[in-house]
Amino acid sequence: MNGQLILIISIFFAIAILAIILILNIDKIIKKVLSRQVINNQEHAAKVVAELSRADRITTILCGVSSPLANQGAQTCTAVFVNGQFLLFDAGDGAMASIRASNLPLAALDAVFITHFHNDHYADLGDLMEWSWILGRRLILPIHGPIGITQIVQGFESAYELEAGYRTAHHGQKLMPPEWVASKAIEFSVPEDNSALVVYDQDGVIVRAFRASHEPVEPAVGYQIEYGGRVIVLSGDTVRTKALLANSQNADLLVADAMNKAMVQIMQRANENLGNDFLATILFDIQDYHMDVSEVGMLAEEAKVKRLALNHLAPKPPGRFFANRLFKNPIREHFSGEIYVGEDGMQIILPINEKS
Repeated sequence: MNGQLILIISIFFAIAILAIILILNIDKIIKKVLSRQVINNQEHAAKVVAELSRADRITTILCGVSSPLANQGAQTCTAVFVNGQFLLFDAGDGAMASIRASNLPLAALDAVFITHFHNDHYADLGDLMEWSWILGRRLILPIHGPIGITQIVQGFESAYELEAGYRTAHHGQKLMPPEWVASKAIEFSVPEDNSALVVYDQDGVIVRAFRASHEPVEPAVGYQIEYGGRVIVLSGDTVRTKALLANSQNADLLVADAMNKAMVQIMQRANENLGNDFLATILFDIQDYHMDVSEVGMLAEEAKVKRLALNHLAPKPPGRFFANRLFKNPIREHFSGEIYVGEDGMQIILPINEKS
């Protein structure tokens, strides 16, 4: 018994001494932990940039895949890294947080493309414009979009004018040069037919815009990105159209707006039964300007698309099981290629020198 007591007392004193040592050295420990964290973060960010800059691949990152129905996750945003260029398509609410979480190099942003002017596709555009400059962008940021994009860009520039001035006043013109804070809206007219209009052509990377149908939202477009024999298509928010079908032919990757209308109808009826006519009406209305999962699958198969990624998910599936049940399985009934039910941060890599 005395031996056990001595052992307990010894352990207690050992723990007490260790605690005192830790307390006396806590500042040193904190400094070392913080320093290591900074180093690890920088090393990880550098590794991400190196991978995204590889010339032998195109990397598409689904930065945001949620529709306005979801109460979590980032709204529509897609990054494409191709031939050393960082192109961003749409920037809905939460896009900035998703971009930062994925360590995407905002300072290297080359151009932005907006599909249409629902705010779930451009709510974070102002933050994107400002923070890309704060973090080191040294070019006038081109922001492409159909007619109306100038109004959007000028509005954000006006809203952030005071903030940008404070940054320069505080950090100095060398660190925050005011000549690079600006963005440049580049408007284009949407083709009336099923053709696509070249809106960006830089070092072999070509971006084309084609008409989408998202009435009463007008104008609305989808985009096609081409480089090294690879083609990526972003549908934008749309119903099935001849333009989308024509511009998706043999695409290596189609990133498509997708809605499971049967599930949305269940949500609609549930709100009607609860007497929530406001939300029930919205759920009814949104069904007429998005594609159902079956339509997405049939269009992708008809266009001979190789890979299909889904974004603007409605309703947003809570986990992989529901993602498969609500989206992948019904699309698999019509489409034989690869299917990716989008998640924030998901990467899809297309090798340049391979045919598959």
